[in-house]
Amino acid sequence: MVQSLGDLAKLDEPEFSLRTEAVDAGELLDDIALRFAERAARQDVRVQSVAQEGAAAPRAEVDVELFERAIANLLDNALKFCPPGSTVTLAAAARDGKVDVSVADDGPGIAAADLPQLFDRFYQSRSTVAPATADGGRGLGLAIVRRIAELHGGEVAVESTVGRGTRVVLTVPAAGRRDDVVR
Repeated sequence: MVQSLGDLAKLDEPEFSLRTEAVDAGELLDDIALRFAERAARQDVRVQSVAQEGAAAPRAEVDVELFERAIANLLDNALKFCPPGSTVTLAAAARDGKVDVSVADDGPGIAAADLPQLFDRFYQSRSTVAPATADGGRGLGLAIVRRIAELHGGEVAVESTVGRGTRVVLTVPAAGRRDDVVR
């Protein structure tokens, strides 16, 4: 918890600056999926990274370390709540000078009442999370994801249906759109 609070404080500092570079978002997602493959297999959850069909690979302008942290936080949450036999899908798609990166699962979903507060610091859905335990989390991971999106001049959104799963979309600038990136 102390490390996550420290990370948020660092990200909130006015002098914090991103080290952005143009990257293939799909390749980064493939790498992240591979890093989580063993854990997912132990839980009998399938993690897959899918490419945007019929289009060139979406290139994003991101701070790679922060971007990977955001996606890893989202994937970690999906694995935390998905039961055995579930699938988590990572995808990237170019859209209007931006790149949408999604983490979608077919797990238990999130109650509609919890969605507005989901990215608030320390918020945890009490119907799905044990309070601040090693397994339950501390309510900072999604706040970090939102802050990383904001630093990139992007946003994060979630859609979920109880019993059907959750999809979180992190939107960042496409490569070549450096003027959109907050520094």
